[in-house]
Amino acid sequence: AQNDGIRILNNHIHENGGQGGAGGGISLCTGSTGYEVSRNWICGNFSLGDGGGIGHLGLSHGGRIAHNNIIFNENFNQGTTVSGGGIFIAGAAPNPAGGLSEGSGSVQIGGNLIHGNLAGVGDGGGIRILRANGLDVLANRFLPNAWYGIDIFTTMIVAHISGLAGGGIS
Repeated sequence: AQNDGIRILNNHIHENGGQGGAGGGISLCTGSTGYEVSRNWICGNFSLGDGGGIGHLGLSHGGRIAHNNIIFNENFNQGTTVSGGGIFIAGAAPNPAGGLSEGSGSVQIGGNLIHGNLAGVGDGGGIRILRANGLDVLANRFLPNAWYGIDIFTTMIVAHISGLAGGGIS
Protein backbone atom coordinates (compact mmCIF):
# COMPACT_ATOMS: atom_id res chain seq x y z
CA ALA A 1 0.00 0.00 0.00
CA GLN A 2 1.14 3.56 -0.63
CA ASN A 3 -0.78 5.58 1.97
CA ASP A 4 1.98 8.03 2.85
CA GLY A 5 1.36 11.06 5.06
CA ILE A 6 -1.98 10.02 6.57
CA ARG A 7 -3.13 12.44 9.26
CA ILE A 8 -5.87 11.44 11.70
CA LEU A 9 -6.44 14.50 13.88
CA ASN A 10 -9.06 15.81 16.35
CA ASN A 11 -11.55 12.93 16.16
CA HIS A 12 -13.76 10.96 18.53
CA ILE A 13 -13.26 7.29 17.56
CA HIS A 14 -15.66 5.39 19.78
CA GLU A 15 -17.26 1.89 19.97
CA ASN A 16 -15.89 0.42 16.73
CA GLY A 17 -14.88 -3.18 16.16
CA GLY A 18 -12.61 -5.37 14.09
CA GLN A 19 -12.81 -9.07 13.33
CA GLY A 20 -9.17 -10.05 13.07
CA GLY A 21 -6.94 -7.40 11.51
CA ALA A 22 -4.87 -4.99 13.56
CA GLY A 23 -6.79 -2.12 15.18
CA GLY A 24 -10.36 -1.98 16.45
CA GLY A 25 -10.47 1.83 16.26
CA ILE A 26 -7.64 2.75 13.83
CA SER A 27 -5.70 0.40 11.56
CA LEU A 28 -2.42 1.50 9.96
CA CYS A 29 -0.84 -1.13 7.71
CA THR A 30 2.30 -1.51 5.59
CA GLY A 31 3.02 1.59 3.53
CA SER A 32 1.57 4.23 5.87
CA THR A 33 4.88 6.09 5.93
CA GLY A 34 4.92 9.35 7.87
CA TYR A 35 1.49 8.94 9.45
CA GLU A 36 0.25 11.06 12.35
CA VAL A 37 -2.48 10.14 14.82
CA SER A 38 -2.92 13.16 17.14
CA ARG A 39 -5.41 14.80 19.51
CA ASN A 40 -8.07 12.07 19.25
CA TRP A 41 -10.36 10.34 21.74
CA ILE A 42 -9.98 6.62 20.96
CA CYS A 43 -12.40 5.00 23.37
CA GLY A 44 -14.37 1.78 23.81
CA ASN A 45 -13.19 0.02 20.63
CA PHE A 46 -12.92 -3.78 20.37
CA SER A 47 -10.95 -6.16 18.17
CA LEU A 48 -10.74 -9.92 17.75
CA GLY A 49 -7.21 -9.21 16.45
CA ASP A 50 -4.27 -7.20 17.79
CA GLY A 51 -4.66 -3.57 18.89
CA GLY A 52 -7.98 -2.76 20.48
CA GLY A 53 -7.53 1.00 20.00
CA ILE A 54 -4.74 1.46 17.41
CA GLY A 55 -3.05 -1.21 15.31
CA HIS A 56 0.15 -0.52 13.31
CA LEU A 57 1.05 -3.67 11.36
CA GLY A 58 3.89 -3.89 8.85
CA LEU A 59 6.65 -1.57 7.69
CA SER A 60 5.74 2.14 7.87
CA HIS A 61 8.56 4.61 8.55
CA GLY A 62 8.16 7.69 10.75
CA GLY A 63 4.82 7.08 12.48
CA ARG A 64 3.70 9.43 15.23
CA ILE A 65 1.01 8.77 17.86
CA ALA A 66 0.75 11.87 20.05
CA HIS A 67 -1.56 13.72 22.46
CA ASN A 68 -4.41 11.19 22.30
CA ASN A 69 -6.69 9.75 24.97
CA ILE A 70 -6.61 6.00 24.32
CA ILE A 71 -9.01 4.64 26.92
CA PHE A 72 -11.10 1.54 27.65
CA ASN A 73 -10.28 -0.35 24.44
CA GLU A 74 -10.18 -4.13 24.40
CA ASN A 75 -9.11 -7.10 22.37
CA PHE A 76 -9.98 -10.70 23.03
CA ASN A 77 -10.12 -13.88 20.99
CA GLN A 78 -10.64 -17.13 22.83
CA GLY A 79 -9.18 -19.13 19.91
CA THR A 80 -5.79 -17.36 19.69
CA THR A 81 -3.49 -14.95 21.49
CA VAL A 82 -4.13 -11.29 20.58
CA SER A 83 -2.20 -8.42 22.15
CA GLY A 84 -2.10 -4.66 22.64
CA GLY A 85 -5.34 -3.54 24.23
CA GLY A 86 -4.56 0.15 23.66
CA ILE A 87 -1.81 0.21 20.98
CA PHE A 88 -0.24 -2.60 18.96
CA ILE A 89 2.89 -1.89 16.89
CA ALA A 90 4.45 -4.77 14.96
CA GLY A 91 6.39 -5.68 11.88
CA ALA A 92 4.64 -8.20 9.64
CA ALA A 93 5.30 -11.88 10.26
CA PRO A 94 8.38 -13.06 8.36
CA ASN A 95 7.97 -14.80 5.03
CA PRO A 96 9.11 -17.56 4.98
CA ALA A 97 8.31 -18.53 8.54
CA GLY A 98 11.41 -18.65 10.71
CA GLY A 99 13.07 -15.78 8.81
CA LEU A 100 13.31 -12.14 9.84
CA SER A 101 10.51 -9.59 9.73
CA GLU A 102 10.97 -6.38 7.74
CA GLY A 103 10.28 -4.62 11.04
CA SER A 104 7.74 -1.96 11.91
CA GLY A 105 9.66 1.18 11.01
CA SER A 106 10.36 3.83 13.65
CA VAL A 107 7.40 5.11 15.67
CA GLN A 108 7.07 7.84 18.29
CA ILE A 109 4.43 7.52 21.01
CA GLY A 110 4.34 10.72 23.05
CA GLY A 111 2.13 12.87 25.25
CA ASN A 112 -0.76 10.37 25.39
CA LEU A 113 -3.07 9.18 28.13
CA ILE A 114 -3.35 5.41 27.74
CA HIS A 115 -5.77 4.21 30.40
CA GLY A 116 -7.88 1.16 31.30
CA ASN A 117 -7.28 -1.00 28.19
CA LEU A 118 -7.47 -4.81 28.11
CA ALA A 119 -5.52 -7.48 26.24
CA GLY A 120 -7.68 -10.33 27.47
CA VAL A 121 -5.59 -13.29 26.29
CA GLY A 122 -2.34 -11.64 25.25
CA ASP A 123 0.50 -9.29 26.13
CA GLY A 124 0.54 -5.53 26.66
CA GLY A 125 -2.73 -4.25 28.05
CA GLY A 126 -1.60 -0.69 27.29
CA ILE A 127 1.04 -1.11 24.54
CA ARG A 128 2.42 -4.18 22.74
CA ILE A 129 5.57 -3.95 20.58
CA LEU A 130 6.41 -6.99 18.43
CA ARG A 131 8.98 -7.55 15.64
CA ALA A 132 9.99 -3.85 15.58
CA ASN A 133 13.35 -4.92 14.14
CA GLY A 134 14.54 -7.61 11.77
CA LEU A 135 16.02 -7.04 8.33
CA ASP A 136 17.10 -3.50 9.33
CA VAL A 137 19.47 -4.98 11.93
CA LEU A 138 20.75 -7.65 9.51
CA ALA A 139 21.55 -4.99 6.87
CA ASN A 140 23.21 -2.64 9.39
CA ARG A 141 24.64 -5.04 11.93
CA PHE A 142 27.27 -2.61 13.24
CA LEU A 143 25.26 0.62 12.80
CA PRO A 144 22.64 0.65 15.57
CA ASN A 145 21.64 4.23 14.66
CA ALA A 146 20.22 2.78 11.42
CA TRP A 147 17.91 0.35 13.27
CA TYR A 148 14.20 1.12 13.74
CA GLY A 149 13.26 2.49 17.14
CA ILE A 150 10.06 2.80 19.12
CA ASP A 151 10.20 5.90 21.34
CA ILE A 152 7.68 6.18 24.19
CA PHE A 153 7.88 9.44 26.11
CA THR A 154 5.78 11.72 28.37
CA THR A 155 2.89 9.25 28.21
CA MET A 156 0.71 8.18 31.15
CA ILE A 157 0.14 4.42 31.02
CA VAL A 158 -2.35 3.60 33.78
CA ALA A 159 -4.58 0.72 34.99
CA HIS A 160 -4.36 -1.92 32.23
CA ILE A 161 -4.93 -5.67 32.23
CA SER A 162 -3.27 -8.35 30.13
CA GLY A 163 -3.96 -12.06 30.12
CA LEU A 164 -0.28 -12.95 29.79
CA ALA A 165 2.52 -10.41 30.36
CA GLY A 166 3.06 -6.67 30.56
CA GLY A 167 -0.13 -5.11 31.83
CA GLY A 168 1.24 -1.67 30.90
CA ILE A 169 3.86 -2.34 28.18
CA SER A 170 5.08 -5.55 26.58
